[in-house]
Amino acid sequence: MGAGGAAPPVKSEDVMILIGSTILLTVFVLQAWSTPTTILCSENECDTYEVKYDLSEGDKFSLDVIEGEVRPTVILPNGDSSFDNNQKGKWSFTAEESGVHTFQFLGIEESSIDYSVSRGIIFDYGLYPLGMLILGFGILKRITKEEEDEPIEALLED
Repeated sequence: MGAGGAAPPVKSEDVMILIGSTILLTVFVLQAWSTPTTILCSENECDTYEVKYDLSEGDKFSLDVIEGEVRPTVILPNGDSSFDNNQKGKWSFTAEESGVHTFQFLGIEESSIDYSVSRGIIFDYGLYPLGMLILGFGILKRITKEEEDEPIEALLED
């Protein structure tokens, strides 16, 4: 230890429980955390909000217009652009080619939007089984170790 003191060694099952629960909590927070974005408008003009994602073929970008109205534009990796009609509700885009896609949202009126990217089952949910396996292994190891460490009661005869 830093001050020259001794500390008992950390048990491997405690480390496994810590790592497994950290993986599960981190993945859950990253997937569930969502902050709506506001597109502001001045007297005659509204702002344009832009976001870039490196998408693979088949990845899905979803937009939820909470308040107001926006016009989505997608700039594909090859430089082509795709415009869509004004949106007031839900809108989604599925990538047909891999690369950096740029999404621009022009506010028609003051708007609030929320967006997310779904990258497929392996990327979105692949870490959950890993975290559960590590956590389960640590708990199982702790349970079996507790059973082994119980003292044996015996009567000693002379």
